[in-house]
Amino acid sequence: MFTLYHYHLCPSSRFIRLLLDEYKIEYITQLENYWKPQEDFLLLNPAGHLPVLIDSYNFPIVGFNACVEYIKDLDLKPNIFCDNYRKKAEIYRLYHWFDTLFKKEVLDPIIYEKVFSRIVENVTPNSVNIRNAMQNLGFHIKYLEYLLKDKDYLVADTYTSCDFLAAASLSVLDYLGLLNLDDYPKLQEWYFKLKSRPSFKNLLKDHIVGLTPHENYKLLDV
Repeated sequence: MFTLYHYHLCPSSRFIRLLLDEYKIEYITQLENYWKPQEDFLLLNPAGHLPVLIDSYNFPIVGFNACVEYIKDLDLKPNIFCDNYRKKAEIYRLYHWFDTLFKKEVLDPIIYEKVFSRIVENVTPNSVNIRNAMQNLGFHIKYLEYLLKDKDYLVADTYTSCDFLAAASLSVLDYLGLLNLDDYPKLQEWYFKLKSRPSFKNLLKDHIVGLTPHENYKLLDV
């Protein structure tokens, strides 16, 4: 049995949850508040970031890249990591896009202002930071729509691991009620296909104390 240290709105944690559920790998979750990591968690990962996957030998696999490589090495079917070097290069490019650029420009400021400042620090969110992050989101959404203009998924004709990372990232905004894809039909169709997969069910059950998910979060066609 595996254990995954995660936080509900950490997109990297959500991504690993999706991969584990997609491959039907049994695991339990351990909720970790990243802004105040517990001492036991810091012994596993002194850097304090998420996710951390503990394998059946009690070995900590730290960070989403290491977790992805571990799951990839299990050689399970179907292969959603691709063998073609060009597609693999594109997948890793998009890994970096979401784990670095999308986080920095969109998710980090929104989570800080919408979640951390209100629930943890009990201060009024900064509307300017939220507005800037939402403007950045518009750019990213347009780019994703562009990537999907002549195919059904981001890299290949079928879903790959980077589709799950992208969907995990957007699902954070979905939870907060900040995801509107009405003007982007290709991206909307793509997101609902991912969101409708069985591996998404556990994500859609998430409920953060003091932060109820948006009413559309659990719906698969709006």
